[in-house]
Amino acid sequence: MAKSNFVNKAQKDIFSYGKRVEYVSAKGKREGQTLSKTDRTIPRDDNDTIFIAKGESYYWWQFQNSPKQYSKTRPRASQLTQSSYLSTFYAIVEQMEDFSTDSADEASSFVEDIKTQLEDLRDTTQESLDNMPENLSNSPTAELLQERVDALENAISEIESIDFDYEETDEEELKQIIADEQSLNTEVDGWEDDAENFIEEKRQELEAEWVKEKLEELQTIIFQ
Repeated sequence: MAKSNFVNKAQKDIFSYGKRVEYVSAKGKREGQTLSKTDRTIPRDDNDTIFIAKGESYYWWQFQNSPKQYSKTRPRASQLTQSSYLSTFYAIVEQMEDFSTDSADEASSFVEDIKTQLEDLRDTTQESLDNMPENLSNSPTAELLQERVDALENAISEIESIDFDYEETDEEELKQIIADEQSLNTEVDGWEDDAENFIEEKRQELEAEWVKEKLEELQTIIFQ
């Protein structure tokens, strides 16, 4: 993986595209040769906009034989690898880290989408394994691909075993829960009217607790 570098203050404006410029290599096998690179401190044309202004803080990282990449925010793991598998997997993890809801329907839909993405990644990895030459079928690369396929298959199976069908609590049961929490005297007329005032709030609270529990189960599976 590439390492991100933080710059407190840009010394020059950094443009969105930059201009292709020539330079003479000062070292290495190409010493003395005229090469070209993209210089993002020089605008490509009049329409090139400033991406990072002079004085602003930013992050940059670079892969071997590739130009520098820039970001105003800390780059995420999915951006710092050239591995298609890892980039996809990290992106799935990042979606889970960013996702937030108290809705059971939204949570169930999200989990189904995550499972679909894992299935797609498993299938793509299996295809790479199947397409390897026979003489490499027992190579370390083949073993790694098989390990990834197995891990994804296990994760998908565990996700499928989680019950994501949310059932709302019966209203009468909700009233009893509220009565207990609010110390309402159920022997006194009108206690149900008092409980009514808290029903919607309690219903949302119970749903949010269910969603949190299920998402934590999902994270345990993915992050293990």
